[in-house]
Amino acid sequence: MINRIFGLAVRVILSDPDGKILILKRSTDSKTNPGKWELPGGKVDQNESFDQALLREVYEETGLKITPDHVVGVSEQNLHIIRAVHIIMSGRIVDGELTLSHEHEGYAWVFLENLSDYELADWLHDFIANQKSLIQDYDAHKSEPDDAEQMLKRGLKSLTKSLNQFIEKNNPRKPP
Repeated sequence: MINRIFGLAVRVILSDPDGKILILKRSTDSKTNPGKWELPGGKVDQNESFDQALLREVYEETGLKITPDHVVGVSEQNLHIIRAVHIIMSGRIVDGELTLSHEHEGYAWVFLENLSDYELADWLHDFIANQKSLIQDYDAHKSEPDDAEQMLKRGLKSLTKSLNQFIEKNNPRKPP
């Protein structure tokens, strides 16, 4: 039995010439995260690529035309029935004037270190917290010889453990 349905969203980190990133304040009428700040983007429709969805959503929300660059991370959001997976990409503005849709009631260009001054959407808050944790883990271990190799080994060990737990939990037949 499926407890939740997965939904897919794409988001983009856009920066200005000063290195500030664009965040949007959701309308207070929004069903999820009302009045909270998030990155531009939204749901991927059926038969739509990530690129198409990102271009469409950003244009609908901001009036900006962008070019997506790279995937920089992922975050989860647990809603009532849907578990939304947010793919976060970097991108560049190529044209347009910033004009907000009815989905948002404000925008700000902020430095990453100042994001904590804003009440962020839960998925964005979790994404940033996870990134900070990875940076702290890296900083704590970078004095070790071959630190990149050690971090990779720890990551693979953790992933293997998680996969093994998943397999054990979901395999109805136990080996003799």
